[in-house]
Amino acid sequence: MKRALIFLNGDVPTESELKSAAAAAKDAIVICADGAFDYIDGIIEPDMILGDFDSVTKSVDGIKAEVVRYPSEKDYSDGYLAMQAAIEAGAEFVSVYGAFGGRADYAYVNLSLLYQAKKANVKAELIGGGSVVTLESGVIEKCVPVGSIVSFAPFFHSAHILSSEGLKYPMRDVVLDRAHADLGVSNEATSENIAIEAQGEVLVFIRNYIRERRA
Repeated sequence: MKRALIFLNGDVPTESELKSAAAAAKDAIVICADGAFDYIDGIIEPDMILGDFDSVTKSVDGIKAEVVRYPSEKDYSDGYLAMQAAIEAGAEFVSVYGAFGGRADYAYVNLSLLYQAKKANVKAELIGGGSVVTLESGVIEKCVPVGSIVSFAPFFHSAHILSSEGLKYPMRDVVLDRAHADLGVSNEATSENIAIEAQGEVLVFIRNYIRERRA
């Protein structure tokens, strides 16, 4: 599976996250957005750096990566442009770092990167704040450490959780919407294998995430 790593200028990844990303970068396309170059420089070598370069403090002159400059007044965020670049490069799985922290409006908008990827039939995850966030529908199965905090939220107006397995607080016939989004917050994994069946697009937040369970 062709993989891409995207680094955004939000929360700086933890030391362990950067170490994991550096290992994955050896076999992945690495796309860096603007100021994120400041924290990956010397650790991870990017294949592309893009943005309007209004927040990066280190010089990108003379680096091997492709540098793509955009005007400061543009219709799309650096995150959107980076995700589109990953999709056009043929990525099948995209991990996005630095999507949270900093400005709250960008943290909110960056959740839409998951839908942007899904529309292109590309799997994606946002990593940051001690959590991994994915956008799922249908039967959702994950492998996580017992005790992990698991939360669910509707991506659009509402989502219907039909059933669940491996959760401390079972979810059966639960409708999550903007008025009742708290019904999906702070559940807990009681098994390494958890699952829910959902109608609609569901944001899945997992702390202490390991890997997706394979069939």
